[in-house]
Amino acid sequence: MGPLRHGTQLLIGSGRFPTLSDWRQRARPGQGPTARGLRVFAVEPTAVQLDWAALGPGEVSFRCADTHAVVEADGGPGVVELDGLPTGRALTITVAGAGVPRTIELPVTTPSPPPGEVIARIATISDSHIGESTFGYLHTIGEPRNTPPDEAHSVRAVRAALRSIEAWGADRLICKGDIVDQSHPAHWKRFLGALGTTPLAVHLIPGNHEVKRRRSVEAADALAGSKVHYTDHLDSIDLGGASLVLANSTIVDHERGRLGDIRFDLLDALRATEGGALVAIHHHLRNGRAINAWPVGVPTDEADAVLDDIVAVHPATMITSGHVHRNRLRRHGPLVLTCVGSVKDYPGVWAGYVFHEGGIRQVVRRVGDPSVLAWTERTGDALGGFYRYWTPSTLAKRCPVVTWPR
Repeated sequence: MGPLRHGTQLLIGSGRFPTLSDWRQRARPGQGPTARGLRVFAVEPTAVQLDWAALGPGEVSFRCADTHAVVEADGGPGVVELDGLPTGRALTITVAGAGVPRTIELPVTTPSPPPGEVIARIATISDSHIGESTFGYLHTIGEPRNTPPDEAHSVRAVRAALRSIEAWGADRLICKGDIVDQSHPAHWKRFLGALGTTPLAVHLIPGNHEVKRRRSVEAADALAGSKVHYTDHLDSIDLGGASLVLANSTIVDHERGRLGDIRFDLLDALRATEGGALVAIHHHLRNGRAINAWPVGVPTDEADAVLDDIVAVHPATMITSGHVHRNRLRRHGPLVLTCVGSVKDYPGVWAGYVFHEGGIRQVVRRVGDPSVLAWTERTGDALGGFYRYWTPSTLAKRCPVVTWPR
C-alpha cells in the first residue's frame, strides 16, 4: 500500500473525515419517512427478498398474495423476505404504512422451477477478504480503528451469511476463493472462527488472494485438521443424479486465472456425470477482447476453447465464479455462466443453487444482518457512488432458472 492510500486509510479510520454516506445522511431533511432504493432483490418459486437503502422511520407493511409481513423501519437499510407465494405467477407487492411517504406497488413474477424432483441444495460465498480492514482503492471506507479483528466487517459478513444459508436449507457450502485477503495464519483462524460449528459440509476453492506472493502459509496447510475440504486441483462430487465440480483456476503468485492445467480432468469429470453439472471456480471466464470486468480472469481464447469442449462433452452444465465482486450472467451456446458478487461489499450477497432432475436454478440473496447491511451500503459509495450501480446487475441475471438441454 502506497503512502497516499495508507494516509487516507488512517484519516478515514479516525472518523474525522466524512464519507459520501456521511454527507448523504447530513443532506436528508430529517422530517417525514423515506423510501429510497426499495426493490425486489431476489426471487424464487415461492419467495422473494426485498431490500432498500433507506426506509422509514416507522411501521411498514408488505403484502403479496396471501403473505403479509410488517417491519419497524428505522430510516436506514434493510431487507424483508416474503414466503409462501404462488409459483409461476405475476404478482404485485404492496408496501404501505407510516414508514413510507405513500403506498408503493412493486411487480414481481415468481418463476416456475426446473422440471423434475429436487436433488440437492448448495450455497456459495466468495471474496470475503478476511484480514482486510477497509474498502476502496484508496481505502477511504473503513470501520472505527478499534474494531476487534474478530468483529471486522468481513468476519461479520461470513458469519451472517452462514446463518441465512443454514436457514435456507443448503446441504453444503462452497467458498469460491479470496476468502482471506492474505494467506496468513491469523486470517485463516478468523475464517474458521466465523464458520463455528456449522453442520454444513464446507469446501474451499482457492482464489488469487490465497496464492499471493506475500502469503506466509499455504492454504492447504492452514486448513489441515479443520472440517474444510480444500480443492487443490479438481474435485467432483456426485449428488445422486447431478454433479458438483470444484476446480482450482489459480496461478501461484499471479492475479489472473487459467484453465489449461485442469482442462482434461474437468472434461473427464463432466463426461462421467449423469444428469446436470455445476462447475464452481474462482476466476471468471472472459469474453471478447475488451477487459469488461476487473480484475482480469481467464483469458478469452483459453476460456472459449474450454467452453467449446464442454459444449461438446456435456452441454447440461452451468458455471459459476466470483473474483470480480459483481453479479453477472452470460451464455456460451447452451452453457450458462454466472458471476456472483462479494459477500462483504455492496450489495453483500451469497448464492443458492437448487439442483433438479431437469435443470438448476440460482438465487442471489443479500446478507440481511443489520450490522452487515450498514457496512455494505457504505461500500456502495466506492468509485464516487458508481459502485452501487456497477455491482448488482438485474434480477433476471441474479436469479436465473436453467433447464438442461436434451
